[in-house]
Amino acid sequence: MKKLLLILITVAASLVGYCQSMPEWVNKLPKPSNNTYLYVREVALGRTENEARNQAIARVFQSTALRIGQPISSDEIFRAVQKNSDYSVIASTYNIPVNKICEYSTRTSDGNYKVYILCQVARAGNITVRFDYDFDECYHVQQYSNASALLKSMFIPGLGQIGKRHYAEGILTLTGEIALVGAGIGCYYSAQHQLDIMKKDNVSYSDFADATSKYNTLQTTSYFIWGAAAALYVFNLLRAVTLHPLYKETLAFYPAVNTTGDNLALGFGLTYKF
Repeated sequence: MKKLLLILITVAASLVGYCQSMPEWVNKLPKPSNNTYLYVREVALGRTENEARNQAIARVFQSTALRIGQPISSDEIFRAVQKNSDYSVIASTYNIPVNKICEYSTRTSDGNYKVYILCQVARAGNITVRFDYDFDECYHVQQYSNASALLKSMFIPGLGQIGKRHYAEGILTLTGEIALVGAGIGCYYSAQHQLDIMKKDNVSYSDFADATSKYNTLQTTSYFIWGAAAALYVFNLLRAVTLHPLYKETLAFYPAVNTTGDNLALGFGLTYKF
């Protein structure tokens, strides 16, 4: 039982780490809907998530200011970003058209934060910028399509949900399916054991009756277990398709390395944002 639990934890942890990959826009910028703006992506490291976020958005403002010929120092921009998290106010105050769209944060192996920022910015100066404000929570550059989520959950139940960042549901689905299949296999072999007792030539009447009763009970139980496993599998496929992806990372799973003298320890950290 302990070995099975360890296997479940290892598989679930590996899947979370695997599926916590970057959204599509981190590596491939979306196309603007008109020629008055561009998409800009910046990334920054920080000891805290807020520090990394401020650095990334400050870089967006600075690069846009240079593009449109709006002179402003990087220190002034960074101070403005630190004081005000409403980037539209900063954009209006300094006349630097920037529209923040998406954000993706992760943890590095040394425990620092890495934040990616996606923004719409003015293509050039002295033009009227028409931003795409209908960009709905990054859904049309989502990391996983429904078809991909369905395919993943067909081969590994819960993997599609994990890919859409519904980690708790995905892990519970996977664990439940493994537990049901394991219980079904256990019932099958237990039933076969009772059947072997029934087939013995020298078995007593009482032992035969007891084995028969146990065999029938195990058979009935196995029907319920396999039925539940099949129902959970179908439910898993439906959920993989119908769930909306979560783009605000609430659960972070990251590797951690600790060195003490000549000893080296490799582990994993898990954080949850409320």
